[in-house]
Amino acid sequence: MLDKIFSKGTAIWLICALFFLYEFFLRTVIGTYQVSLMHDLELSAVQFALISSTFFLIVYGLMQIPVGLIVDHMGLKKSLMLASVACAISTFGFSYSENFITASIFRMLMGFGASFGFICLLVSVYEWMPSKYRAIFIGLSQFIGTIGPMLAAGPLSSLSIEHGVSWNNIFIALSVIGVVLSVVSLFFVENNKEIKAGFIILHKPETVLNSFKRLFKKIQPWYIATVSAVIYFPIEYLSENEGRIFLNLKGINIEDASYMITTSWIGFAIFCPLFGLISDWLDRRKLFLVLTSGITFFAMLLLIYAENSYLLFFSFFLIGVGASGQVIGFVNISENFKKQFTAISLALNNAVIITFAAIMPPILGFFIEHISDVVTIQTYQTIFMVIVVFAALAFAISFFFIKETFAKSTSEFTILKIEK
Repeated sequence: MLDKIFSKGTAIWLICALFFLYEFFLRTVIGTYQVSLMHDLELSAVQFALISSTFFLIVYGLMQIPVGLIVDHMGLKKSLMLASVACAISTFGFSYSENFITASIFRMLMGFGASFGFICLLVSVYEWMPSKYRAIFIGLSQFIGTIGPMLAAGPLSSLSIEHGVSWNNIFIALSVIGVVLSVVSLFFVENNKEIKAGFIILHKPETVLNSFKRLFKKIQPWYIATVSAVIYFPIEYLSENEGRIFLNLKGINIEDASYMITTSWIGFAIFCPLFGLISDWLDRRKLFLVLTSGITFFAMLLLIYAENSYLLFFSFFLIGVGASGQVIGFVNISENFKKQFTAISLALNNAVIITFAAIMPPILGFFIEHISDVVTIQTYQTIFMVIVVFAALAFAISFFFIKETFAKSTSEFTILKIEK
């Protein structure tokens, strides 16, 4: 019986993981067709940036907590179907867009559908996977997610160049994939009822307002979300913003700089499941938040002051290792809520991570432009010390304020099994 439930749960998790890969692909695929999109839709550089990143991420970020509430109240099955249909409609509409306005509307709808991906995936882990394997499955989920950007870059670019596949055809194909995922969700995804000793555990429905009150009145989840956001921020910021220019000022050519940044994602992909596995094995969460915030602090200092290319490679790898600690943050924050509030707790963590990653780059960019008349390596070293200070703050919060849960819920009774 347990084997059958675990097999079904694994299948449902894989479906959610495929949708997460799909939405991550949607997030990054626009960049592959930048030149042709700007030409066909007559876009300026600013308009393209709005379509490719801003409109998508604003909707994606703002929807995280509402998505948590939707999944809590509608269940995994309906939520994943809604998301898949939204992605299918938006990608089909985007494929026939002829101007900036229509492309923007469908891109925002795309962001709405994609905003369900990570939350649904995490909820599938909590509803269907054994509690002792949650961290490792979340780590594996993050690993699967990194495949999306990888496919959207080199392989898709080669396909487009060698076979002349246009962006219109790609988005039509993506709409078909969205339809397939919605049909698969309809027939194979289920909401898991909690069963104990032959009884089905029912939870009293709660209003949206009470769910929000429950979310904001606890301080411990906010500590965890803050640490998660800080340790993840460097890998996102250096990949998408100033990383290559900073390294170029250190004498590293752009190609080598790109490989260095890729090294950080390799570290992230390796250590997400590894830290999850060890955390589950040791039944410890706080330890890994302290460790990864400390690694982030050291990695940023090394990046700022190292001149040797091997040390710079190593610093980027460590930045990825530090960022992987946010996997533990997701597990830890959920252990501070009852099971029926899992989705909204995970959404809180993801919302804080995305909001921090969206707000900080323009602030740092403003200071980079105005701290001196000429931007030098010293300018970047000064500004990047802000990230070091945040990492030190995350270390202090995780060490002094975050409480160890020992891989158990702090809001529910723990069922003990007595061996005869």
